Amino acid sequence: MLSPDRVAQVFGLQVDPAPGSAGKEQMLAEFLEKDTGLNLTEQLECVLGDPFLGNRSTVRRNSLVRLLMSMRMISNRDCLDRLTQLGDVALLFAEHSAKVKSDPPLSSAEVLRTLRFLPSLGQTKKFNVLRSLFQRCGRLEAYFLAKLLLQKAGFGSEYQGPMLARLMPKKFRASADQVAHAMALTDIFHVADVLQKEGVDGLRKIQLQPLVPVRPTLAGGSVDDIKSYPVWVERKYDGIRLMLHKSTDARGSVLCGAYTRNRGDWLEQIRGLDATIRMIPAQTAIIDGELFGTVLDIHSGSRPASVYEVYAALQGEPVQPVNLKYAAFDIIYLKGMDLTGQPLMQRRQMLSTLVTPVTQMPTPISVSISEGQLAGDKNDVNRLFQHCRAQGYEGVITKDQNAPYLLATRDPNWKKRKPEITLDLAVTGACFSVSQTQQVFGSFVIAARNKDGTFEVVGDVAGVDKARENEIQHEIMRDGLMTGERIERPSASGARPGIGLRPSIVVTVKFEGIARDQVTDALSLRDPKVAVIRSDKSATEADTVDAIQEIYLRQRVG
Repeated sequence: MLSPDRVAQVFGLQVDPAPGSAGKEQMLAEFLEKDTGLNLTEQLECVLGDPFLGNRSTVRRNSLVRLLMSMRMISNRDCLDRLTQLGDVALLFAEHSAKVKSDPPLSSAEVLRTLRFLPSLGQTKKFNVLRSLFQRCGRLEAYFLAKLLLQKAGFGSEYQGPMLARLMPKKFRASADQVAHAMALTDIFHVADVLQKEGVDGLRKIQLQPLVPVRPTLAGGSVDDIKSYPVWVERKYDGIRLMLHKSTDARGSVLCGAYTRNRGDWLEQIRGLDATIRMIPAQTAIIDGELFGTVLDIHSGSRPASVYEVYAALQGEPVQPVNLKYAAFDIIYLKGMDLTGQPLMQRRQMLSTLVTPVTQMPTPISVSISEGQLAGDKNDVNRLFQHCRAQGYEGVITKDQNAPYLLATRDPNWKKRKPEITLDLAVTGACFSVSQTQQVFGSFVIAARNKDGTFEVVGDVAGVDKARENEIQHEIMRDGLMTGERIERPSASGARPGIGLRPSIVVTVKFEGIARDQVTDALSLRDPKVAVIRSDKSATEADTVDAIQEIYLRQRVG
């Protein structure tokens, strides 16, 4: 979690660099096999850094700051000033602990079993419990306890999938496939509980069924990675991913659900969707697809709505009327049968047979089957991509026509192509270089424009090549953009000092996605990089915060 230099600085300890993927897997395997006095569920709580068993923590950073103030009798101003310098509330707690390790130490089981009940306590009792735990902590325990409370202490979400599915079954004589499938249908903590209580027989009882939400397959790569043809190519809609569930009991009573990729049921939010699902001619079914929309543009006629416009329509705040539609592109359950193991084209045939009659009916939400074609080579994929883009859609998804449906997985057989994500953003700050180069600045603060003309910071770009760095520096000096305001930006090695800039320089930034801070709700760009310096644009033409919110929304629910 920290570099060896940072560990030495904060804790005074010498540690080895973090191991690679193979080393981490070996370390986790040894931990899960070792008799530590923890059961499997508690071991997973340690690995994932989640003592709340998948539920949200009720402790926020501001609460931890107030707790520290009450324990150490320090002012709010001093606490926040120091937090600005450190950039991490866990380091703040570590700094205020008198020794590296507590003696006698807190046990992991003691901490995990106490924190599990924390969300049910009132604020006063919660603070009393946390105060008693932190008072028994040394620097190491205080650091990790704060991380646990903020749910930021684990190895990372990537270990919730294939790696843990490989490691968990060994002591229960289960297969990795059995565990992975059960995890896709429920969650890792429930699977651990079933394994401990019922063993492999318990896993067999965990089956795909309507009204039990599951996470869908997601695209796992770019079309540039396609190794063999032909592949199935279909539109990529700019909408909200929804799995439609229909369940009918022996008396003919029907219940429906519409689950997002995060397993939230949005049926009640989408007027007419319940009646539409009821018109599907099957007693039980789970259909995968996308809720999208069209709008009538006075300049270009009918066009696909953006995800932001679809979401606004659901909230009852549309800028202009949106005609909501549903495009079905897969089916994973029908008439009591789990279809996830069937090849794609066989599932598509079943989907077409089931849904085609509904597409010809006047339904409250218009239903269609996602159109597509087989592509024989890369040129075919490019042709279909350009066709979909010309129609106003986001891009294309390619799929192996013989592949099964892999629940809760980024499937390498599903690949997407869409325009590269870029934004034009203003440079509002510069942090000084800490390397031994001639460059004055090592990174730049980038910000999006608010409607009132102010700017909101959305990240930092580092690693700018020398030519561009010199160009930006020249503009800063030439136009006198430095405001004199001292700033500090968090980084992996601690707070980095810099200086504020008057918004003037605009850069085109490439990035991988949008992240939302769980504490402040602030949005930031993932791995931003400067692509172009836009000397032709002024800061008043920079992209807005609304544009970033739209991309985040598309990423979260699309």
